[in-house]
Amino acid sequence: MLALFGNEKLSKVSAFLGKHKNFIVYEKDTFSLDEAILKVKRLSHRGILDCQRRGYFDEHLVALYASAYGEPYLYKDTYLLYRDELSGTLWVTLFGLLSNKEDRINCLRASIDQFKPQKVIVTSPEKLPLDMGGYHCETVYFDKDYQINLSEFDDGLRGSDYKDLRYRVNNAKKRGYTSALGKIVTPAHAHLMALHLTKRRYALWDYQLYLKIDEYVEKYSSPRLFNAFLNGRLIGFDVVDALKDVLATPLGFYLDYPSLADFLIYEEILYAKSKGFKWLDIGWACNPGLGEFKKKWMATPRFRVCVQEYHKMG
Repeated sequence: MLALFGNEKLSKVSAFLGKHKNFIVYEKDTFSLDEAILKVKRLSHRGILDCQRRGYFDEHLVALYASAYGEPYLYKDTYLLYRDELSGTLWVTLFGLLSNKEDRINCLRASIDQFKPQKVIVTSPEKLPLDMGGYHCETVYFDKDYQINLSEFDDGLRGSDYKDLRYRVNNAKKRGYTSALGKIVTPAHAHLMALHLTKRRYALWDYQLYLKIDEYVEKYSSPRLFNAFLNGRLIGFDVVDALKDVLATPLGFYLDYPSLADFLIYEEILYAKSKGFKWLDIGWACNPGLGEFKKKWMATPRFRVCVQEYHKMG
């Protein structure tokens, strides 16, 4: 690839690559050094943290997804990618970290051309073409990500709009639930996760997330476990992590106790407000029942999400 440049630019490129070994060069491209010869950057530990601090909803939890889905990369300082070389899967997140929008289709094409995966899972604000080079989209899924505007939420639960929430939180308190933040995945946490996995058959990416929680919480400083107890026994917990001005709750595991999920979300609202967050991200709807639960807690569908799964043809 370096032979495409003149001697002066060749020396610049060589010097640049010597200093920046985390960059991936596109062999088929002939663009100049000044225009950006390097499109995809492998993220270091510090790069993961920097990107997450710029994020605005749970698709930007880089530490979690880098733990679960593979090596993290950044396309043109905007779009996040995760490469699982073992399974041949590439994960592409087309919710940009920058306000100026890079072309999503160009990102997807360049990523496919570079890594040549067997399967690509794309998360985007819009539906993309079903055919992309030698890849065909076999699955399309739409959802919405719900967030609570903390400045508008009355944590005193006053008034008729909060009547049902007030009842559920008071019910939890009467039952004796208590909460505490933790940083260690204990055997009790593992037991709750194991019970969760027996409830139904999950997608591969769900298993990848669940099995990497311990590593994720231990390796990175920002994630916490929001634990709920009854008489000293762990009965449920949420994983929480920080983005720019958002506290996200990407995962939760509960035993079958009345008002338990309501109790935890209320405690997380109080915590997020005390730490100065503007939003509490309580995740995707996933199903109508869960969507209604999120709306009940005054959450709004802040982001429309389209997930597409592409497979290599031939």
